[in-house]
Amino acid sequence: MPALPALPLRSSLPGALWPPLPEAGGATVLAMLWQLERSERLPRPRRAALQLVQARALIRHAARHSTAWAAAWKGLGFDPARDALTPERFARLPVVDRGWLQAAGTAASCEAVPPEHGALHEAETAGTTGLALRFRGTLLSQFMWRAITLRDHLWHRRDFSGHLAALRPLPMREVREDNWGAATAGLCDTGPATGLSVSESLDEQARWLRQENPDVLVTQPGNLRALAEWFLGHGGAPTRLSCLRSTGEPLTPAIRLLAQRAFGLPVEDAYSARETGYLALQCPRHGHLHVQEEAVILELLDEKGVAVPPGAPGRVVVTVLHNFASPLVRYDTGDWAVAGAPACDCGRTLATLERVLGRGRNRLRRSDGVPRWPAFDPWLLPGTQGLVDWQVRQQGPRRFEMLLVVGECFDAASRDVFARALGADLGEPCEVTFRVVDRIDRGPGERREPFIDLQAS
Repeated sequence: MPALPALPLRSSLPGALWPPLPEAGGATVLAMLWQLERSERLPRPRRAALQLVQARALIRHAARHSTAWAAAWKGLGFDPARDALTPERFARLPVVDRGWLQAAGTAASCEAVPPEHGALHEAETAGTTGLALRFRGTLLSQFMWRAITLRDHLWHRRDFSGHLAALRPLPMREVREDNWGAATAGLCDTGPATGLSVSESLDEQARWLRQENPDVLVTQPGNLRALAEWFLGHGGAPTRLSCLRSTGEPLTPAIRLLAQRAFGLPVEDAYSARETGYLALQCPRHGHLHVQEEAVILELLDEKGVAVPPGAPGRVVVTVLHNFASPLVRYDTGDWAVAGAPACDCGRTLATLERVLGRGRNRLRRSDGVPRWPAFDPWLLPGTQGLVDWQVRQQGPRRFEMLLVVGECFDAASRDVFARALGADLGEPCEVTFRVVDRIDRGPGERREPFIDLQAS
């Protein structure tokens, strides 16, 4: 197996500079990385069996310490707390959603957590569906996040000595640290990390990037697209960039192309959610994502609850394997993704996602009721310069409104091009009205939604 690049480890023992001896917490992370490097190449049946071993431990704990989960699993014909967990029995566990968790409230959390899992912390999701969710985690769940963050850095061979800059939602305007964050702190030396709130204007973000001139840029795909457009129009992109990392919302082919044009770099994507942690990381060789199967069981199910084949879209249903404080077992995230091919020539046997599509309300529906994930993207159409941002809203069968944010060079005749392209994508003629606006509001978490079915909102 190809060796991963070495971490610039920091020794915690004076005088023991080589080989370095990291602090106890860092040594535990290194031990996990050693396991991850091997488990990602296990035969798939072997890893699936190990997932069920861990899932059974989680389910036994939840059945004993959470009244909501115990009630949800009654009447299954087997006792999840005592019986062996086979694939068939796992598939009989009910799928729950955010509404169920909110209705259950604290009863969906466990009254007791193994003390060895470490201190508890509380957090809240951004509520991009309008349903914010409070949940608890432990040092163990944070530890898994830390290990997978490092796996991502190592997969993509990032230079830890570089300057990392993040443009993302922050509680303050700007942050500055001397290390890349919790994943590397106390374990290895890195360059500095800086952050600017993504709520700052695009002009200010571009000015800040020029000033910081980072090696690594982390931001949301929608914001990356806006920055790419800005630097293509104004020039002066940061000169030291060697890595673009996206997270927080679906990454489209158009954004990949724009980023390549503006910065001369491919985008390295990651799929995660606050309540679940990492779900998938982009393959180092390809654009698809590898599911982080040591941390989650990820299922892609159709609307009838049946697993979808490669190339088909499905609901993202997740079991988080190491959070014993707020268990998530067969949790419908509200996201949809396309199942990837069963094998990858990178040598990793981890399952793949061809593409993350977005929320269920981000689909459009044909007049016959058939839902579609549109491939429509006006930024890929010729002759549409000057389009700054856009959003398509479905108001009824074959009726759509398209919001446009445009620059001075936008040609109004492009509207006819948009209407025809949208109809061709849906496979039927449609009525499209256009409205030019100053800006398109983002939802909680500054998430960009190019399509919204108002009938489903």
